Amino acid sequence: MTPKKLVSLALAVLGVATVALLGIGRATHPPDRSPDGVLAQQALTACQSRPKAERSDCYQGALQARLTGAGVGSAMSLLKALARADDRLEREGHVLAHGIGIKGYLLAQNVPVPFGQCPVDFASGCKHGVIQAYLEGQDAVDSASINALCDPYRAAGETRFNLFQCVHGMGHGFQMMYQGDLPRALGSCEQLRDGWDRDSCFGGAFMENIVSEIAPHHPSTKLVASHQHDNHRAFKALDSTDLLYPCSVVAEKFWRPCYEIQTSAILHFTDNDIRRTAEICATAPETMQSVCSASLGRDISSRALRDPGKSIRLCKKGGERNLGWCYFGTAKALIDWGGNPSTGMALCRRLGDSLGWELCYQGVGEQVASLIQDSQQRARICSEADRPEAVTVCQRSAGVVLETTRSDSPKS
Repeated sequence: MTPKKLVSLALAVLGVATVALLGIGRATHPPDRSPDGVLAQQALTACQSRPKAERSDCYQGALQARLTGAGVGSAMSLLKALARADDRLEREGHVLAHGIGIKGYLLAQNVPVPFGQCPVDFASGCKHGVIQAYLEGQDAVDSASINALCDPYRAAGETRFNLFQCVHGMGHGFQMMYQGDLPRALGSCEQLRDGWDRDSCFGGAFMENIVSEIAPHHPSTKLVASHQHDNHRAFKALDSTDLLYPCSVVAEKFWRPCYEIQTSAILHFTDNDIRRTAEICATAPETMQSVCSASLGRDISSRALRDPGKSIRLCKKGGERNLGWCYFGTAKALIDWGGNPSTGMALCRRLGDSLGWELCYQGVGEQVASLIQDSQQRARICSEADRPEAVTVCQRSAGVVLETTRSDSPKS
């Protein structure tokens, strides 16, 4: 595997945020006079003068130059400045972060160093890129190496959030490693010992299956395809005549991780029609309809550029059926984007006691549990909900176990 190929993979792994938001115009932002802001403006000026097809590679080059000179953290700081300056780069932030992670791995030639340097910004795309680059460089993997890869993130002091990014990134990597052979990628995920790890890995494979198919126009996606031996996928990725495919053909044990991402494919084929996508979710197996609706909420958070009010309005376009699950998915995605529970909390507060508020706070609680180990800290975060019953829902979903003050033992 050549470094050139590995770097090209960064832009092949287009995040769901990017996929769902094509066509949204550029927003105007005040000038950023910070050092990162100045560098970002220079990159914007240079790259926007290029033909449109070359701009992503131009931004990638600027970020990788910063990484080579100053490290992963500095490259991510520059990416955040670029995203602040131009909403189009906010939308592409996840894929650009993948590129930083891939380059970070190539320089370090180990996983823990660059993975630890990657922040959670842009839905942890940098962390995913590190894992993907490692797997892309392997000729073969076995059960022992697969299970050992993410073991460092099970240690005391680590959160489940970091572990998720590692095993989810493995799913992306397997899918690319096997040239789009989804069943084979899922088979490698199945070698993971822990069921939660397997599901998280499955999700990465299903995500990569969708994204690599619906963005064939992207120059780097074509470059990745050109490295395949016969330019032929071993597995049909999507089916425009069956918008629940591949979920509709995989074994039931794969349903949940498949439906958790499926609306990205549905929105692609329905020209981002939210109402139609919600109707298609309603045709999924009964147990997966809520999962599909949560997937729609995740995509909506990106379509709305993570604006809580816009997200609520877009969820309502899907109708009242499973509306709460749309909020659930939106809240989780908002928190996942930057690892900040307050973003999901802001969404739920806007709902008040309207339909679906409980599931919104449930989503916040689940993300708080993945981010925070300390029960008391989880309780404090959930206490920021707008009323006592909302605090209760959030804390229960966050697995809060509050220590109670015990009175002295009764006297005999």
